[in-house]
Amino acid sequence: MKKSAHTFIFALLLTLLFPLLTFAESKYPETLPGELYVQDFYDVLTEEQEQEIERLGQNLENATGSQIVVMTVESLEGQDVATYAVDVMRGYGIGDEEKNNGVLFILEMDPNKVGDRDVYIGVGYGLEGALPDGKVGRILDDYTYPYLESGDVPGAILSTYQLLYNQVATEYGWDGELTSPKGPSPLTGYANSNDEDGGVGFIVRSIIVGIIVIYIIVSLMSGGGGSSGSGRRRGRSGRSFGGFSGGGRSSGGGFGGFGGGSSGGGGAGRKW
Repeated sequence: MKKSAHTFIFALLLTLLFPLLTFAESKYPETLPGELYVQDFYDVLTEEQEQEIERLGQNLENATGSQIVVMTVESLEGQDVATYAVDVMRGYGIGDEEKNNGVLFILEMDPNKVGDRDVYIGVGYGLEGALPDGKVGRILDDYTYPYLESGDVPGAILSTYQLLYNQVATEYGWDGELTSPKGPSPLTGYANSNDEDGGVGFIVRSIIVGIIVIYIIVSLMSGGGGSSGSGRRRGRSGRSFGGFSGGGRSSGGGFGGFGGGSSGGGGAGRKW
């Protein structure tokens, strides 16, 4: 009887606690009054910089229905950044409710966590094709991170936002006044390429592959049967990346509101 009673009580406790464990959400702030695409809780951006992003965001939403939001917070308080991003996107309703085409760019700013702060880009289901995890990782590595490393957080935000803007605009076949965003890396050289592997990078890799193939053929013909290992490129990302289209700004319209979109499509993050 005692064993049965204990089992019943345990099952009852699980039943009562399960909803709390399952539906517990991340702790995140309410949206800033009068702000939409810029949720700058740490006050990183100037008024002019915020207005530029608001123009870009409004212009993109008017044309495609997609919403890109940048969010700065002092600390995530140990919360998992990927889960945090999903909860914020769902809680705020970023993107179109049916298309789930929102993007959230998060930067953790805690000065006591230098080297261990999160920077993350979350992507809604509807934009997985335009912004797969590998491409998002390369955006962070080649544009966001170099700016952060040099201490230029506003530069990291503006450059990254423009690139995300370009990718979403291209996905919807919209070319609203796109210009090349300023970037601190060699990636800028092929920012306007539509090639999936990206202009110059693709050519360089093709040459290297050609040399390797010729070397293998010559080795086989000369009887050199030595084995060779395939090296792995070491870096912050280690993932593939498609080329960028141009970047730019728009002359956006009035203030709107979040569309009710969800998330879960994917994303990528780094520590800085």
